[in-house]
Amino acid sequence: MAVTLAYKSDIGRNPKRKNEDYIWVNEAMGLYIVADGMGGQEAGEVASEMAATTIADYISRDLGALTDPPSAETIAQIMSSAIEVANEAVSKAAQAAEQRRKMGATIVVALLRNAKAYISHAGDARAYLVRGGTIMQLTRDDSWSAELEAEGVITRDQAENHPFGHIVTKAIGQGSDLAPSFAEFNLTPGDWLLLCSDGLWNMLSDEEILTIIKTADGQPEQAVEALVAAANEAGGKDNISVVALKMAAET
Repeated sequence: MAVTLAYKSDIGRNPKRKNEDYIWVNEAMGLYIVADGMGGQEAGEVASEMAATTIADYISRDLGALTDPPSAETIAQIMSSAIEVANEAVSKAAQAAEQRRKMGATIVVALLRNAKAYISHAGDARAYLVRGGTIMQLTRDDSWSAELEAEGVITRDQAENHPFGHIVTKAIGQGSDLAPSFAEFNLTPGDWLLLCSDGLWNMLSDEEILTIIKTADGQPEQAVEALVAAANEAGGKDNISVVALKMAAET
């Protein structure tokens, strides 16, 4: 299935903030990554770039070494191992750099193959599917508020406004094993797949994201520009990174 895409990373509206997000795109391989350096931590921009490039190199190497088409189980193993290797690499870098005592990044990784999306993530970088006028979050945030919501302790609305909602329970570079999530989704012509950092979804509701996608005339570049602009208009409190992938419509 043919795919058109666009992506953008924006610093947001805080002139004192660095851009700690990092986007990796390999169209030929169908590999797309958004990494978000953890806010308030030293060298977040180093952590996000190291995480994304380490994961990309690992997946490219292991998939490239296969002689037969991989099963979903093989892809899951490769993607999970790639994130764990990145976690170890960033953790070691943090220990070795005296001035970078705390380095971390959240991550979302998507691999597109044969009309399927394989998605793995750790933290609160998200993947969304837009299909037929609806939007669905494909990833569940690794955060305190998301866990409380999943357990039925609080509602979705309460989770979105929880005072500790920004605290993630998984992140690359924090030392312990991550056990990153993995999921497989079928894609159909006309679908949109969005990857983003929390700088987007913290500023825009799912419904606002959907409205922007629906008014983008099927053009990923127009969608990305409008999403980033809307997030900035809503406050732009953090770095904003978006990868928008549009599956070719049937003709």
